[in-house]
Amino acid sequence: MNRQIRTVNWMLALLTVSACTSEPTPPPVDVVGTMAIQLASVMLTQTVAAYSPTPLPPTITPIPTETPTIEPTKDSSKKTVTVVGQSPCYFGPGPAYTLESYISDTKIVELLGIGSVPGWYIVMNPYFHQACWIAAENVHIDTDMDLTQFPTITP
Repeated sequence: MNRQIRTVNWMLALLTVSACTSEPTPPPVDVVGTMAIQLASVMLTQTVAAYSPTPLPPTITPIPTETPTIEPTKDSSKKTVTVVGQSPCYFGPGPAYTLESYISDTKIVELLGIGSVPGWYIVMNPYFHQACWIAAENVHIDTDMDLTQFPTITP
C-alpha cells in the first residue's frame, strides 16, 4: 500500500508540475480590427507619398505635327455627269450664245471638257449628238471624278 501511495503522490506531483509549466491560452485575435488598422496605415502611407510640396519640373512635350490630309483617289474612268433640272445647253458659255436645246432633268450626259470661262462645262448633247455648254449649277459631278483628265475648251 505504501507503494500505491507513493505512486499516487508521484502522479499528483507530475500533474502539479505540468499545470505550472503549461503556456497560457492567448487572447482571441480581433481580425476585423486588425484589418482596419492595416488598411488605414496603407492609406496614410499612400497619401503622404502622393503629396509633393514642390512642383515637378516641366517636361518637354513634343508639338504635334500636322497630319497631311489624304485626298481620295479620283476615278479617271468616270466621264459622265447628271443634269439637274430642265437645263439650257448653248453653243458657248451663256445666253449670249445660241441655245442648242434644253436637256431633261436627271439625264446622264458625257462630259467633254471644262470651259475656259469659270462655271461652265462642255457636254455631249444627248439629242443632237454635238458639243454644247452647260452651266456648272445645272450638272451634278461625282466628287471622286478626276476633272484633270478633261481639256479646257474655249468658245
